[in-house]
Amino acid sequence: MYDWHSFSKRFRELCIEYCDIENPDPPVNGISESRFNSLISGTRKPTPEELLIISEGFNVSINYLMTGDELFPSIHGLKKKDAQRILDEIDSKRE
Repeated sequence: MYDWHSFSKRFRELCIEYCDIENPDPPVNGISESRFNSLISGTRKPTPEELLIISEGFNVSINYLMTGDELFPSIHGLKKKDAQRILDEIDSKRE
């Protein structure tokens, strides 16, 4: 089982690292502000779609977001069907 508070901590750290005067907003288009705040605070679990948006925005792997381990390259290099397979696997572990 994944520790969702560890996810929110990594997500928060990515936002802090990314945001500055030139880039004041995190690159997570498609996630509402209220949902974003819930993910940062750890009060909500990310959906597979949100994991994909965050992964692509920050150019990190979903594996990193979920475990903190960057064994796999960013999802950008994956074919769409392979990315969906990974998201399906993550989703099945949430149940």
